Amino acid sequence: MKPQTGFLLAPNGLPTDSAWLFPEHDFNLMQPEKFAPVIIERVLDRGSIIHTRWLLKHYGQKTITHWLRQRGHRRLSHKTFEYWRWVFGIKRYRKQPWETV
Repeated sequence: MKPQTGFLLAPNGLPTDSAWLFPEHDFNLMQPEKFAPVIIERVLDRGSIIHTRWLLKHYGQKTITHWLRQRGHRRLSHKTFEYWRWVFGIKRYRKQPWETV
């Protein structure tokens, strides 16, 4: 089924053309709610604009910004993290006391 948003969905609810983002997982067994952290990470890091639209529609801005605040600076490259901080208007994020960057 191809919704107006422009992406085809696999039976598990993920965009069909996003399987390449998860080479170490069995794509057909991935559940969007169970695998939310890895899905958000991979789509923000390497996904297309279509994947990003799906991500926003499926998880919502609140969930994505929460992930960015909690994990983004450790899971994404500095450049990618700063880009998404700018896109979502994130001023503060969680850093551990031992992290200097």
